[in-house]
Amino acid sequence: MFERESRMENGNQTYTIDDVAKLAGVSKATVGRVIGNYGSVSEKSRKKVLEAVAQLDYVPNTIAQGLRSHSTKTIAVVLGSIKNDYCNALVYAIEKEAMKRDYNVLICNTHENLDKEIKHLQTIRSRQVDGVILISVYTVGKVIPDRYRHLYESQNIPMIFVDRNIIGIKKDLIQSNNEQASYEATKYLISLGHRRIGVIGTVAYSTVQERLKGYRSALQEAGIPVDSSLIVDAEYSENRAGQRLAAKLLDEHPDMTAMYVLNNTLCGSVLLELKKRDMKTPDDISLLTWDDDEINELFDITTVVQRVDEIGKRAVNRLFELMENPQSPIYTQQVSTQLVIRKSCGTPRNEPGGG
Repeated sequence: MFERESRMENGNQTYTIDDVAKLAGVSKATVGRVIGNYGSVSEKSRKKVLEAVAQLDYVPNTIAQGLRSHSTKTIAVVLGSIKNDYCNALVYAIEKEAMKRDYNVLICNTHENLDKEIKHLQTIRSRQVDGVILISVYTVGKVIPDRYRHLYESQNIPMIFVDRNIIGIKKDLIQSNNEQASYEATKYLISLGHRRIGVIGTVAYSTVQERLKGYRSALQEAGIPVDSSLIVDAEYSENRAGQRLAAKLLDEHPDMTAMYVLNNTLCGSVLLELKKRDMKTPDDISLLTWDDDEINELFDITTVVQRVDEIGKRAVNRLFELMENPQSPIYTQQVSTQLVIRKSCGTPRNEPGGG
């Protein structure tokens, strides 16, 4: 047996890097290079170290390694709500891509609360993560207080925005081609004969603003007046907001022939209101929504599908680019979407050629 320093934890002996070095007959520096996978080590020494690690079941202190190498091999994802299907799919895509580089992912859920977002960003700095991917709570027109701007503008930790932009903060942004996709989705409804198209969405977010812009452009191009009373705003935190707003549109606009939902989190409660009124799609009203899930497939709802896997992959790869070159020029990447046509949209009954 070789002499070693050791400590006891819960009755089990925990070995140190000194123990590995003594057992392998090499220096601590050599052990560090093998475990950290850096520098030059002979194959003979590498084999000795790996055998010693296996024999002792040695677990390296990753925090200490991070302090020495200035890398914790961790990226943080700060997002609005893990219950959101988009966020779920995004986290999965980010983790899958980060694992290819042996990076861990720290998930921070803000529940769409600005105070929680700020606290997460403060905690992230203290944990010395290597980069941040942020879906911010900040809405259009809201200004970040000066005392918190450094959390978003600091160059010490690379940060990129996904999905939502923050006006006045210059960061890389990766998102779907919201305006163009919404323009094409609205044109599709117009091509079926719809002129009175109600819209439900959380208008305060930059993504929804872009989708509204595409909606308006398609109407204007077709010579259809934009009726602002057909656009209703949903508070993200409101329970069943889609149901309330669908009822509002149906009550106030009996001539409405289609509803266009700009956030898929609202679609389920919209369907509840249609069920309550015994309304069927597309016979009584057409329905088109953003983001695909099982409900959309089950009810054959026509959907604008975002390529979340591609967005997550690009976000991780761009973040690593910024880690290597923090002065890289800032730019926006737009990822194309797909309009998946199912059975929820048809020719309106009160239009020529309708049923």
